[in-house]
Amino acid sequence: MTAAALAEARAEEEGAPILPSLNQIQPEEMLAEIPEYKPVAKKVSRGLHDLVLKGGQPARFAADLLHGTWLGHPLHSVLTDLTIGAWTFGSLLDILSLRGGHRRGNARAADKLITLGTAAAIPTALTGLADYSTIPEGAVTTGATHGLINAAALALYGLSLGLRKMGLRLPAMILSGLGLGLILVSSWLGGHLAYHYKVGVNRAQDPGKPKPWQAVVDDDDLKEDKPLRVEVDEKPVLVYKHLGEIFAIGADCAHEAGPLDEGKFEGCQVECPWHQSVFDLRTGRVVHGPATNPEPVYKTRVRQGKVELRLKD
Repeated sequence: MTAAALAEARAEEEGAPILPSLNQIQPEEMLAEIPEYKPVAKKVSRGLHDLVLKGGQPARFAADLLHGTWLGHPLHSVLTDLTIGAWTFGSLLDILSLRGGHRRGNARAADKLITLGTAAAIPTALTGLADYSTIPEGAVTTGATHGLINAAALALYGLSLGLRKMGLRLPAMILSGLGLGLILVSSWLGGHLAYHYKVGVNRAQDPGKPKPWQAVVDDDDLKEDKPLRVEVDEKPVLVYKHLGEIFAIGADCAHEAGPLDEGKFEGCQVECPWHQSVFDLRTGRVVHGPATNPEPVYKTRVRQGKVELRLKD
């Protein structure tokens, strides 16, 4: 029984009124009931990710650009604000153009905003596809539905633009209004992805403030090119020795909390085993996405045969 069903049963027992609430709706559970929907959605997601990996450095560079690795947080959320904002205010001006003393001015402004939103929707969709390629399995059907609704809204706005150029404003306004309705539903799903499934959220654990040096392992037990997972102030840390130098960064991948200590190491870089984000062990910075946030970095030293760590400022 789901948490929502348990809450309803408890409310019935206590005689409390049952009020409908959006936070009780779990899209993933409902969408998973559609036959073959989740397997197909998952196959598409993983297929996109495989294409990026097989495409080599050019494909990874393009994916990093779309993920927002260079920006420090997902690029998709930036572009969605531009797209939704332009479409929303365009529809508002459409309504204002129906009456009042500035009909033509409002109509022209509405057309320009609808055009801007439709143009911005294309890179927004590309960034969404990039993020969907590494979406957590538990959120894959919600992500697929979010994308499909956005595609339908884009089609409606595209048709609306065509009708506007033909001078058919009323049917054009109806289509863009329908598109805005779809966008509202899609935005709710997008919020569910971010706040419930934490898609695009920094999953690296906050190490807090720098504290005194802490011994974590005997120096003799830290072998060359053999990763070790330890805890510093109850936070997981990856310790790695390469060419005699010791490095330490957060052990949970910032993208989806994958175990970096189980990843692939090459020189001073580590690749997450889950979605292949790559981090620099020296600085914690993101070399390749889908991660967009760096890992916390620790100073290292050896004293009296013990490897000691301390969080960098």
